[in-house]
Amino acid sequence: MLKLYQSNRLERLVDLLAAVVSEPLDDPLAPEIIAVQHPGMARWLSLRLAERLGICANVRFPLPAGFVWRIFRGLLEGVPEHNGFEPAVLGWRILGLLDGLENSRPFAPVHAYLAGGDDVKRYELARRIAAAFDQYLVYRPDWITAWEQGGRGVEGDAWQAELWRRLAAQGPGTHWVRLQQRLYRLLDSGEAVEGLPPRVALFGTPTLSPGYLEILRRLSERMDVHLFLLNPCAGYWTDIVDEAQKARREQESGGAEAYLEVGNPLLASWGRQGRDFFAAILDYDPGSLEAFEPPGEGSLLHRIQSDILHLRDRGPGSGELLPRDDPSLQFHSCHSAMREVEVLKDQLLELFRRNPDLEPSDVLVMTPDIDDYAPYVEAVFSAADAQGGIPWQITDRSAALESPLIAAFFNLLKTGRGRFDANGMLALLEVPAIRRRFGLAEGDLGLIARWVEQSGIRWGRDGGDRADRGLPDTDQNSWRAGLDRLLLGYALPGGGERLFQGILPYDEIEGAAASVLGGLHAFAGAVFGLQPRLACDRPVEAWGRELLAMLDDFFLPSEDEEAQAQGLRDAVEAMLEQVRRAGFGGAVSVDLVCGHLESQLAAGLDGGRFLSGGVTFCALAPMRSLPYQVICLIGMNDGRFPRQRRAPGFDLMARRFRPGDRCRRADDRYLFLETLISARRVLYISYVGQDIRDNSPIPPSVLVDELLDYLERAFRTDEEGGVRRALLSRHPLQPFSRRYFMPGTGLFSYSGDMCRASRAMLEQGHEIRPFIERPLPEPEPEWRQVELEQLTRFFANPVRYLLQRRLGLYLEEGEGLLEDREPFELDYFTENSLAQRLVEAELAGRDAGQLFACMRAAGELPHGRVGARIFERVRGAAVNFAAGLKTHYEPPLAEPLEVDLELGDMRLRGRLDVGRGGLFGYSVHGIWDHQLLGLWLRHLVLNALDPAGVDPVSRWLDKERLYRFGPVEQAMDRLGELLAIYWQGLSHPLRLFPKSGLEYARHLSSGKDEEYALNKARDRWAGERNPNPEYGNPYYQLAFPTGDVLDEEFKELSSKVFLPLFEPGVGAAPSPR
Repeated sequence: MLKLYQSNRLERLVDLLAAVVSEPLDDPLAPEIIAVQHPGMARWLSLRLAERLGICANVRFPLPAGFVWRIFRGLLEGVPEHNGFEPAVLGWRILGLLDGLENSRPFAPVHAYLAGGDDVKRYELARRIAAAFDQYLVYRPDWITAWEQGGRGVEGDAWQAELWRRLAAQGPGTHWVRLQQRLYRLLDSGEAVEGLPPRVALFGTPTLSPGYLEILRRLSERMDVHLFLLNPCAGYWTDIVDEAQKARREQESGGAEAYLEVGNPLLASWGRQGRDFFAAILDYDPGSLEAFEPPGEGSLLHRIQSDILHLRDRGPGSGELLPRDDPSLQFHSCHSAMREVEVLKDQLLELFRRNPDLEPSDVLVMTPDIDDYAPYVEAVFSAADAQGGIPWQITDRSAALESPLIAAFFNLLKTGRGRFDANGMLALLEVPAIRRRFGLAEGDLGLIARWVEQSGIRWGRDGGDRADRGLPDTDQNSWRAGLDRLLLGYALPGGGERLFQGILPYDEIEGAAASVLGGLHAFAGAVFGLQPRLACDRPVEAWGRELLAMLDDFFLPSEDEEAQAQGLRDAVEAMLEQVRRAGFGGAVSVDLVCGHLESQLAAGLDGGRFLSGGVTFCALAPMRSLPYQVICLIGMNDGRFPRQRRAPGFDLMARRFRPGDRCRRADDRYLFLETLISARRVLYISYVGQDIRDNSPIPPSVLVDELLDYLERAFRTDEEGGVRRALLSRHPLQPFSRRYFMPGTGLFSYSGDMCRASRAMLEQGHEIRPFIERPLPEPEPEWRQVELEQLTRFFANPVRYLLQRRLGLYLEEGEGLLEDREPFELDYFTENSLAQRLVEAELAGRDAGQLFACMRAAGELPHGRVGARIFERVRGAAVNFAAGLKTHYEPPLAEPLEVDLELGDMRLRGRLDVGRGGLFGYSVHGIWDHQLLGLWLRHLVLNALDPAGVDPVSRWLDKERLYRFGPVEQAMDRLGELLAIYWQGLSHPLRLFPKSGLEYARHLSSGKDEEYALNKARDRWAGERNPNPEYGNPYYQLAFPTGDVLDEEFKELSSKVFLPLFEPGVGAAPSPR
């Protein structure tokens, strides 16, 4: 007996199912079989049956395909436990055949496509062919039968027909079509059939192929088959068409088909998949029981559901007034996915407030791509907010994206067959399980990064690795060169710039850091060891063993991470099982194996937390039409839903449609329809509808547009802008917009933080608040002991010093990323440093060749002759510069001066290199403002110390000028003033800017008036003609976001700090050399 149960509510179908299940089977131990299309449906159904029957036990919930395969195995002989023609296995079988296809006429298109390709390309083609063959088995059995009889199924199928015949000849014919034919012969024979279950129920399946339906019909002659189907419409709707179809068919028939009806436009447009399905079922004339439940007219959502149920089109003549204050059908337009989720949270909080009986578990949130939206959900719903705590969970995420350990494993394999670049290697050490395996801690990462940078490591294992890539065989800037420097530096500390067998030791490793170095060395060696392991092709079985060994070699999972590691092991075992069943023994590359595993893990959705309490976020996928009080659809963007699947060119079904064929766009349309009728109180829809750059409108999904169009036709409103504007909420770009906190806007927010931010902006008008409004607390007493080097860095940029040292803020672009390419030229700063060192060597009479060898060993120069030419060019300029210095140069004293000065409650310490003639310095490429200020600070210290036998003067030379500072009276007082400014600058940002301040002081000292000097300073600060304004510094921009900062404080501080540099007899304008 075949019996059809129909309702527009799954809850009513559950009642009917419970009535069937409550009838005991003849065998009390026989299981109840209820086929469903999704594990989430099985879990929901088991809970609902338990509510109605008190218990739900000894019930199996197979997928329809699994149920039919069990029927094949129970009734037919020689049917294996698993289907050898399922796509995952069929792909491997086809790959084995592709490798041996002769270049004959039928296979010419295949050979043309694969020409020059690798095994990854062959495998991708094999997978696509397997997917097409799987569809042919289910939807085109006549083609399969014709092919196996040596004929042609359809025009253009020559190579596919021949390939299928070779597949079928490989083993027993246990594919779907042959088993279906054998089953039909058995059931039609009239003989008694043993092994059939007494009854089976199919629950909530939105569609089945004609082949499945025919099997169920024939089974129903020997057993009870119950179909429980969600039907959006109580009327006969299998012959309705949408407006476009009607117009096209009327035109094609010359008006003969003008009788065609549209019925409800939404049902006609979205319901094609269900319409064809119900038409096929009704052709079998099953017994039918209907349990439709009118949703009523109490809300706008219910009216739309009622229109669909009763096949009614309200149409433009209804003139019904749009209900006011009706939250049942909501549309929200936002600027970004993040804003969508922020708005969703506020709207849910409002629904919970207005409906005290509503629980978080009554809310389902779906999106076309859950992996895109999951990070925003985690950020918004995990945020601490006293008003907004909502329990939630995300399901349906792909294992590869949700598991950091699995992602790290694939990154490891990519690194092992890549360039071994510095950033990629250190990124692996960010993974706790890898650090654990090599005895490293999170706190070691900063030290390791500094070692890698300073030892010159850029990329490559060693010179041999580079030679294998067709590059020069040199260790320079490779891991081998850098690790040798680190290890030798630990073994031979204090080596300075002395080479040992061509290696320059890195001196800064001692004590406990040795264990970190050992872990780094072991880790790098293990990664390099992957290269030969991954380079050769192997059978998939061998790759499985190798990958599992790599997992154990590199990862030591914690108890919480073990499930992730086990998921990866299970994926490898599943791949091996598929290969065994396919009988595939060919050797393949690691790229193919990784691609297969990544696809397998991406397709393996995590449904473990479905229906586990709280708001559920999941993928908008077919077979997910469960009833919820509130259903929210986010990310309903144009082009993203309904989704498009581009069929491969060889897909013979794509150009030859038959009723009952699956179509991704039609599936998504029907899914949208089922979602609409499954919402009990509220259907919430949001999309990115405003451009984040210029606020221009962006259309939503065509399905959302169709729904809004229907509402505009069916209802009217007295509000300005019409029905669409009344229903659609357009949200501001920022969550702290004052529109959320003003009456009459229709917008609101539950975020206390956003409210306070909005209120603060409102109180200040358009004024932007400073980054630090009130001074920070004074530092600890030990900050009063100041190193001379620290004081110099402070006055080079007081704001940067404050933000970095007190707040830990580092704003330089690219910070945290290491250079992963060897130098091909020297940047300005590196070349300047080299020139300084060469001048120093020339003045001291040292051989420049030693410096060249050290720089090459340190990886600071480009490789080979290029590096040598650059070195010689800079050396030539340095020799000429040094020759001009010798008339001024005086070698420093053997021992530097020790600095230890008490200045009130401050103490200044450090060391000062001086000669008999005082301080001496030079700069090959010119002097910078902060260098001049640093020289002045050291000059004040020299005068404060007043050492015997040393002139209290300082000189600084560049290529063209000589700067000289003379003796300073009351140097201790001046240092005290600067230390007081330093102490001030540790609590709040000072308006003290070296470039602008020096410009201001320079012009004041030359006799210009204050206004003139200030204008010149403004030019340095942010002048339009200045290509490098001082305000471009990110620290200044953060601390002083707006306004004229060159104010009274700036003038006062600049006068104190910079004017003394130009005092007659003390400071002097630069003079020609």
